[in-house]
Amino acid sequence: MGDLQRVHVHVGPPKSGSTFLQSVLFANRAALRTAGVVVPGPDWPTHRRACVQLMRRAAGVPARLPAGAPPRDRWDRLVREVHDSGAHTGVLSAEQLSVAAPHSVAAVVESFTPAEVHVIYAARDLAAVVPADWQTRLRNRVAPTWREFCASVREPRGRRSLGGVFWDHQDPAAVLPRWLRHVPHDRVHVLTVPRAGADPALLWRRFCAASGLEADSYSLDVPRNNISLGGVEAEVLRRLTARVAGRLPVPVYTDLVKFFVVREVLERREQSFRLVLPEAEHAWLDPRAEQAIRYLREAEFAVEGDLDELTPAHRPSTRAPDDVSEAEVAALLEEVLALTVLETARRQGGSKWTGARSVDPQEGTSDE
Repeated sequence: MGDLQRVHVHVGPPKSGSTFLQSVLFANRAALRTAGVVVPGPDWPTHRRACVQLMRRAAGVPARLPAGAPPRDRWDRLVREVHDSGAHTGVLSAEQLSVAAPHSVAAVVESFTPAEVHVIYAARDLAAVVPADWQTRLRNRVAPTWREFCASVREPRGRRSLGGVFWDHQDPAAVLPRWLRHVPHDRVHVLTVPRAGADPALLWRRFCAASGLEADSYSLDVPRNNISLGGVEAEVLRRLTARVAGRLPVPVYTDLVKFFVVREVLERREQSFRLVLPEAEHAWLDPRAEQAIRYLREAEFAVEGDLDELTPAHRPSTRAPDDVSEAEVAALLEEVLALTVLETARRQGGSKWTGARSVDPQEGTSDE
């Protein structure tokens, strides 16, 4: 295998196909290792946690450990695994790094010296990102209404506001200059995320072109996660999150709401109506997208894909995201309540009522 030559750092951002790429990378860890490529850690949350710990380090803390020193935290363990692997290439993926401060970026680069660090940033049509990002907030214990979220993205009130965080991740002119302070221009790679409905393999091929992997050598047979919710489903999740997020420990909320209610109930039912950015919102979003596209063109980064794919698509929609009736919400809440009660009984040992596994929402809730 030989010495480590390069490390590809995929920095997301959120809602740009990261989960799919991470799933493919970890599903193919053994095959990648055979090809001299190391994807450290057992799963992608390991990368996320390690990068969060690195980003919390104070400026001035040395990035590299002295020879033989024990690891200080998850980041050091991840770095050591890459260096000790004998692989010529390492791959890391963590969306959190799209908002890394300059001293954290410097620490990433220093951690892997003398190997070359390459940065991979994925850009997507912002008209698709806004509704998707709103849903992500709802899944992660934040419950703004659609109008509140759009208002904050349109006119952010500080970096910590919903809109401020959104643009910190999604504006390449905010993200990439932080990396360019420490990574040469020719080592920054941009992927464009294909339009909705495209073959997922296309995004993987673009990632491989940026990272030097052989796309056809790896399986894309991975579970599909983070399925988009319909309008009624998203509103039910928003109301549920608003009621319980502050009253449940994070692990309990994650297990019961994010994983069971969202993935096992809401994602698996026939969706009510597709969430589409309303035409009125394009008046402020389209100019921001044009600025981002212009930045990427003028910077002349290595682009895998087509920057024209980032031009916001105007998709017809008969209903706005907030256009949900109380009757629709009540009916779905009844379904969620019934299935959650049955799942709770199963977890408490009531398998004689609900069977040996989670109830399939498609099967209904009535007794046979």
